[in-house]
Amino acid sequence: MKKIGDSFKGIIGGFVLIAVAVVLLWWNEGNNVRNLKTTAEMGKNYIDVSSEKVNSENEGKLIATSGKLINEEELTDTKFSVKVVTPLLKRTVEVYQWEEDKETDSNDNTTYNYKKVWSSSLIDSSDFHNSGYTNPTTKLYEDATYTSTDVKVGSFSLSNEQVLTLSTKGTVSTFDEEAVKELGFAVYGNYLTNSEDINNPKIGDYRIIFEYNNSTEVSVLAVQKGTSFVDYVSSAGKTVNRVMDGILSGEEMINVIKKENKIIKWALRALGIILCAAGFGAILKPISTIAGYVPILGSIVGAAVGIVAFLLGLAVSLVVIAIAWIRFRPVLGICLLIAVVAIVVLLLTKFKNKKQENPVENTDSSVVNEPEVQNPDSQDNNM
Repeated sequence: MKKIGDSFKGIIGGFVLIAVAVVLLWWNEGNNVRNLKTTAEMGKNYIDVSSEKVNSENEGKLIATSGKLINEEELTDTKFSVKVVTPLLKRTVEVYQWEEDKETDSNDNTTYNYKKVWSSSLIDSSDFHNSGYTNPTTKLYEDATYTSTDVKVGSFSLSNEQVLTLSTKGTVSTFDEEAVKELGFAVYGNYLTNSEDINNPKIGDYRIIFEYNNSTEVSVLAVQKGTSFVDYVSSAGKTVNRVMDGILSGEEMINVIKKENKIIKWALRALGIILCAAGFGAILKPISTIAGYVPILGSIVGAAVGIVAFLLGLAVSLVVIAIAWIRFRPVLGICLLIAVVAIVVLLLTKFKNKKQENPVENTDSSVVNEPEVQNPDSQDNNM
């Protein structure tokens, strides 16, 4: 009975999940429209300029420029005596910790599994279901970021905000081993660690990696302000200020942004559908829980409930997307809504026709088939 009670309690959580999914899907469609308007607007307004000389006539305009990344400043992490000539240096500190995984089967039985992982954020073990798995509550060393104050692309200077967005594909592999040893660490490949055996670490052990920007050429898409850059704010309210590796034209950078937006759009759509289906699954859970008391029936009903929950989640999600499109993109929204209705009608019609084609057969053994009596008149006519 406890399982039944818990499953009924889950109904509230199901409605919450559906509400979250609806809000997420609605926001995502609106955000997608704003992104589309922004990229279209940038495509009309940007101008490609050379980075060799700053032209004051382009003040306040959206420009696309590229060139050699210039920086002569050496950045230093004094704690670990790391020095690199780079615009951007990052220290990432990971701690070896317990992680809890929760799994619930079709019969509503929950199991808790624990595994050891490296994580840069502290995992709170006080909420773990089982005791005996304790993680550190503080980090002796925190993550850190260092930036250069004089970074240029040709004659243009990058703002600190732009420097922070630079890639960090380089990894420090040379250390002052004596300085590191004084802190109780040792060098292991590209990591510093206080673990006695990096291949068999203990809970609470540290490993630290230093990554930096090693780009030689970059491209910028932003508004020119003096000899530097500021955000471009579109009429849709979106801001753009991008620095990308390599030599790219304005059109190529805008295409990169379009691809990124498309990935985010579909990822959030998928997440919304999953949340919505999970919500319906929680609402319908009591049905499969009750049926679970009959061994064979439980698995069949559980599978059926899962399918129904997914279809309901998909249908509601499509309706939300369609209504959102009617709000943000009227023509496409109406077309999608018509398509959804057409699919539902088609499925119902197909189901009805299939039912008519497969009537229930009469299995009553008391019914005797009488021999067919030929019409005498027809015999005369055949003669």
